[in-house]
Amino acid sequence: MKIYSSLKNLNIYLIAIIILIAVACDPPAEESQTEKFEKDLQQFNKKMDNISQTMDILDALQKELDQLEKLRAEGKISDEEYSRQSNEVKDTYGRALAKRDNQKPATALPQWALKLGLTEPVGMVLDQAFSQITSVENRDEGFNSVLMVYSGKYDLAMQEATRIARQAGIPLSKDFIQAKEIAETYSSSPMKGIAYMNFDPFVKDAPINISITVDETGMLTISAVDVEQMRRQFERGGNQE
Repeated sequence: MKIYSSLKNLNIYLIAIIILIAVACDPPAEESQTEKFEKDLQQFNKKMDNISQTMDILDALQKELDQLEKLRAEGKISDEEYSRQSNEVKDTYGRALAKRDNQKPATALPQWALKLGLTEPVGMVLDQAFSQITSVENRDEGFNSVLMVYSGKYDLAMQEATRIARQAGIPLSKDFIQAKEIAETYSSSPMKGIAYMNFDPFVKDAPINISITVDETGMLTISAVDVEQMRRQFERGGNQE
């Protein structure tokens, strides 16, 4: 899949990752061996169904985006129409995905995130359908994570993302810098949005992965995941299987 092809796709990717983590980290309670086996089997089947449904939604999203890309390549729709329709498709699928699996909507940054220097944007609206949180204090979750999504005017989102990143000491993403340089060299259209990250996706994690992004529509996303806690949670789950 080509989900990780833009900042808007990155926002959906972050939501999907937290959803998949949430359904995959649910350790069983103390029970008899027979009860434990039956419950574990039911939970496993439910988790696999949830993951399968999530991936089906992401696949359907990508197919619609591929179709729009084909129409643009064939000259049947303009770049502006492609941008408009693709943003609508991403928003529709992303919101459906988030609403279906968002068991614990986030309403504000938790204390542990505030202690990292993160702050919320001023003058923007929190989108609770997309925003979610997990806690290390919850045995079924086992690690701290938060995903906060805000909507507002593009210029304000860019301004607030820069302020938040500087205050928390989060640098520009290396991938974003490279993409911007390529766009400036080979594209006639300036690259919109911005991405700050203290880790390299799929390459190198920080103890707590933090990202602050703005897409071309002005959607600002703050994500923080305690990777060490998450790994320990996976190890606990694996040891109990």
